[in-house]
Amino acid sequence: MSRTSGETRALRSARALLALLAPALLASCGGSEADDGPPGAWWAGRGAAVREVLEQLARLEGTPLARRARQLALELPECGSVGFHAPNGSAAQLAGGARCLDAGDPLEQARRRADRDLVFALPSAGGGALRGTLRVEATALQVDLRWQGAPTDGALGLFVPGEAPAGPDRLASAGRLLHLRVRPRAGLDLASLIPAGSQADRLFRLRSGIFASAVLDGTWEGAAYLPERAGGMPGVALALGFSLRSAAVAAAERFVADLQETWPVRTSELRLAAGDGACLPDLNVLPDLAPCYVATADALVVGWNPASLERALAGAMIAVPDAAGRLDVDFALIQRADDLLARHFAGSERPLSWPWSRLTASGGADGDDLVLRFTLVAAPRSAS
Repeated sequence: MSRTSGETRALRSARALLALLAPALLASCGGSEADDGPPGAWWAGRGAAVREVLEQLARLEGTPLARRARQLALELPECGSVGFHAPNGSAAQLAGGARCLDAGDPLEQARRRADRDLVFALPSAGGGALRGTLRVEATALQVDLRWQGAPTDGALGLFVPGEAPAGPDRLASAGRLLHLRVRPRAGLDLASLIPAGSQADRLFRLRSGIFASAVLDGTWEGAAYLPERAGGMPGVALALGFSLRSAAVAAAERFVADLQETWPVRTSELRLAAGDGACLPDLNVLPDLAPCYVATADALVVGWNPASLERALAGAMIAVPDAAGRLDVDFALIQRADDLLARHFAGSERPLSWPWSRLTASGGADGDDLVLRFTLVAAPRSAS
């Protein structure tokens, strides 16, 4: 695979992932107040609010989601309140067949009790449920979600926050396309995600001490940054908080030594104002990949390449309310990254025009439930 095709595929994959992110959140929208209603899967909303959400989704031009949103808008009955109930709990049925709701309908009563523009409930595996609300504001959509029985095992568990705050950001905010910081409810035992004897275990010895929960403090943070040039890869960095710096540095050094025993790679020292570390400049298996790490005062920070680390550690962080988990997606910057890709590669897909400028989310555990809040800020409409 050529470098150009590799970069194109990687950036298109990143855009596709982000294109699915916001709709997935909306699909799971509901909220902590929608704690009653009929059994099974259901939703209820003000007709005008439902049309507004569908209209925003329809602005994702050229995507299957936009086509489906337009179709649903055509099928939506003209009435003040609309909804649908699938007593068997089938989520697949909720995308069509909406009917008008009168004041005495249980779905409309549930919506009015929640005092939101849209409410919904969806049964989940193990007897839990996903419930929530959506409020349509002048410049944003606000989604509150309560997930009873959210999974905490395996890779998905890394994204499920607990009750303790995750602490302040460790990665710079300037030019961030996407940022996520989490203190997982089940802890941060990365070694448990790598099956003993697997290919990853054999090639990289990922069950080494750097991944042991005894070394780490239970928090992790990831960020992707705007490419610095047309056709360039986004900068990517990952920060793992540690509880004891000397043990974390020793584990990182041992990990690099293990890697050198497996692959014929050399190391080079890296010294930044935030701390010292090392790079593997010969590990060129993906575009621009020359992974580096630096040990700061309280985190091991790994970057896609030296430039990624320098960007992640050289700037100021945004002061935000602390939470066990928080997410920030800058759709305006993502569109700029798409423009860079389109200008560099002939025949690239037309950049996606997002209906939102930003997505922010925060949340944590409330007893056994996962409670999250999402805010989608509307993008300015272009003059026609």
